[in-house]
Amino acid sequence: AITLSTNMGLYNKSDIVAHFRSSSFSVIDALQYKLDGTTSLTRKRGLKLATALSLNNKFVEGNHDSTISLTKKNMEASVTTTAKVQCPVLRANFQQELSGNMKSKPIISSVIKLKYNFTSAQLHSSAKGAIDHQLTVESFIPYLSIETATKGSMSGSVLSQKYSGAISSEANSYLDTKSMRSSMKLEGTSKVDGIWNVEAKENFAGEASVGHIYTVWEHNGKNHLQLRRGFSTSGEQNSKVTLELAPWTASSVIQVQVSQPSNLFKKASLGQVVTLTASLKDQRAGWKGEGHIQTASFSHNIQLSNDPSEIRLDVASSLEGYMSFLKDALLPVYDTSLWDILKLDVTTSADRKQYLHISSALFYTKNPTGYQFSIPVKETADEFIIPGPELKSLVTPASSPESSYIRLAKKTIMAPFALSLPSLPQVKFPRVEVSTEYSTSEGSTLPFFGVTVPEFQVTLSSFTLPKKLPLAGAILDLNELANKIADFDLPSITMSEQSISVPTLTFWLPTGIFLPS
Repeated sequence: AITLSTNMGLYNKSDIVAHFRSSSFSVIDALQYKLDGTTSLTRKRGLKLATALSLNNKFVEGNHDSTISLTKKNMEASVTTTAKVQCPVLRANFQQELSGNMKSKPIISSVIKLKYNFTSAQLHSSAKGAIDHQLTVESFIPYLSIETATKGSMSGSVLSQKYSGAISSEANSYLDTKSMRSSMKLEGTSKVDGIWNVEAKENFAGEASVGHIYTVWEHNGKNHLQLRRGFSTSGEQNSKVTLELAPWTASSVIQVQVSQPSNLFKKASLGQVVTLTASLKDQRAGWKGEGHIQTASFSHNIQLSNDPSEIRLDVASSLEGYMSFLKDALLPVYDTSLWDILKLDVTTSADRKQYLHISSALFYTKNPTGYQFSIPVKETADEFIIPGPELKSLVTPASSPESSYIRLAKKTIMAPFALSLPSLPQVKFPRVEVSTEYSTSEGSTLPFFGVTVPEFQVTLSSFTLPKKLPLAGAILDLNELANKIADFDLPSITMSEQSISVPTLTFWLPTGIFLPS
């Protein structure tokens, strides 16, 4: 038999308070529980909402407390939750803390912890571990910072076979009006006694700004595997990738190194490197690699380049090892081995290494002479004059002589202006002087126009978040709404003036066509 009891009350005095209580009684201890809850709303000097819950049972215990407060100058919140499980085979503790405030700058922090212990004599198994997670978010206009860290571990046994593992990660990001930076670190291990042992590490970092992007990724790993039938292997893996981008240039490098010897292959490794660089003047790509299997080794090298004078491709490859296996390669028609057909006994012996190298080069030399078709350009002290097509009007008997010319000023002044949108900060653009030049670059057969926009800064004016919003043809006053709920005013949130830098940009426009002879 079980008896249930539930009580609830609501009180409205200076504060609004609600109580809730529920309990049970039974001859079975597992069916007995007690649950208490309280919620209060205070409207003095602002708004404060507080909630508390508690649960008691033979196997489960828990508590929850939360508070949210709003005042004229601050907003603050906190949440705390704890739980405990106690069963014959499982014991666990859980804790969470979440808090945030806007006193000097908005900050949110979270902490989560979990510990558990599982034991089963019938299954001959056990597991014990812990998890710890932390998160912090910090914002203060104009920057945003996020940091997180996680750690976890586990150990136990299954049918008397012991195992263990661990993981750890860290990540952070930083963002402002000029750049963004992020990094991540991850480490993990896994081990089963007498079978395997694996370790891995990952690292990533990146940075991005208006005129530059750079990223790097690294991986390092170790492993060991031991099977009961006698096979075993141990190896390492290392790799790295980098990427860099800038206006009109790019570069990337990929590196891979793997070594995995075993009782079948005493030596087994592989290494590869890929490179790439590109700019407006030249481009280069390369691929190098080498590998080893037992006593045999091989390597290759491929290089491709393109510059103003030529396009070139270089290929080289080599192979080294013992050739004694050719004695076992019999040709059915001749009933003899490849070793005898090639008469290798004359030049070498089975206990000597053989070496084979192949290389080749292919290139195309660009002809500097040819046929050039350029647009005539007349240069004056202040402008460039380009003759355009003569178009005769069907209405007027003749067009003005000035209409058949295109004029480009050497200096063009862009007056400052401001862009304003409703409910958004004003964007101000400064005075910018755009320059145009006409010249022939080094190594080029065609003249060109170079248009340069110098570095300038775009300004975002200071901005206060509005407290009145248009909604369906009416005006929603958030401050008035807050006064009706509680006796407090919404805090004013103001974004300070910010500047965003725009780097120098140059565009090249050819003024003709070149056909090589």
